[in-house]
Amino acid sequence: MTTQHLAIVQAIAERFKAAPDIAGDRIYLNRSRVLSSEKTSAVVVRVARSASKESSQVGGRTSWSTLIEIECLGRDGADDVPGTRADQVLELVFDNLDGAADLGYGVMSIEPLDGSTLDWDFDQLDSSIACVTARFVVKHQTNGRTLKL
Repeated sequence: MTTQHLAIVQAIAERFKAAPDIAGDRIYLNRSRVLSSEKTSAVVVRVARSASKESSQVGGRTSWSTLIEIECLGRDGADDVPGTRADQVLELVFDNLDGAADLGYGVMSIEPLDGSTLDWDFDQLDSSIACVTARFVVKHQTNGRTLKL
């Protein structure tokens, strides 16, 4: 059994995998940053937190606002501006999630988080590695007081 929350994160990851230009097969769930030395990009999709609002009707559907964090990692070439590859991955992720309410699992909308939407992190080793964390709020519903669709 899986909660609707984890199923939504898995569905988003599968959506990214179906678009190989994002990061190829380097789409990971709920993992720490992983970018091997021979790879130029990766994406990590993780569930961060969720807030519920119960229906005013007995037995009605529970509404959820679930925060999903998507790390867009990129390794730049020696002559690139640091953050270039991560920025390209970020743009592909945003384009992919535009209008993604057709995801299923009771999802009504996926919108960028107001306020702290994007965070950048840079690391300088033998080549530049950058990570842009994008935050999205997924609005969805479950049956009654359960975590299931």
